[in-house]
Amino acid sequence: MKHLRVTLWIYALALRRSWESVSKNWIVSFAPLAFGFIFSSAVSLVGRLGFIGGIVILLVSQACLSSGLYMIENIVHMGKTNFDDFVKGFSVYLWELVRISFILWIPLRLAQIAFAEVPNGGLMLALIEIALYVFLNPVPEFIYQTQSSGIELLGASYNFIVENWIDWFIPTIALTVLGYLLVQALSFMTLSLPGWVQFFIVSFGFGLCLTYIMVFRGFLFAELHGTTRRGRAYRYDANA
Repeated sequence: MKHLRVTLWIYALALRRSWESVSKNWIVSFAPLAFGFIFSSAVSLVGRLGFIGGIVILLVSQACLSSGLYMIENIVHMGKTNFDDFVKGFSVYLWELVRISFILWIPLRLAQIAFAEVPNGGLMLALIEIALYVFLNPVPEFIYQTQSSGIELLGASYNFIVENWIDWFIPTIALTVLGYLLVQALSFMTLSLPGWVQFFIVSFGFGLCLTYIMVFRGFLFAELHGTTRRGRAYRYDANA
């Protein structure tokens, strides 16, 4: 029972900090729209260049992820971010993200080849991908909140999930579902508006929900990583 109270206290703390931070940095909600435009432009420009085009598209997508993570990092650690962070962020974590993508691509590619002719191979491959999603779910937070890198980072993510999977997934899944429902409701409520207006409003709503979820994950990770249940209980008693 004590663990439940401590966990709920941590959730409440992360939720409040996230609200305060996002309300001061709501402009970041437009970042996913900008990333989408950048990525779609890259696909239009180099999508037909075969292997070279694929490499360019990969770099663009990882650069956008890098920028997003860097802005979230600044919100979580300093309480603010700006356009300079948006621009600078394209290179901050680019090569770390590319390295991780390459590390994961090799075994996945081998698995695709191995299961290509195996009965139910598609199902087995899907189960592997689900397992990777579960055990590597906090990789974004490890990238900008720890010194881990490459394979070490992936191993640290696995250990974190093994130790904290309930405390981590319950709120993140709940917020993701809630965010999805809010975006769907916003889309329904704007059906009568001109298409471009609806697109703008729904995109902003999606960006706002995504920003809040990622900031919440950052604060929750900071509370869970490197701590024990006993240590968290001690902090709870000290703040009670």
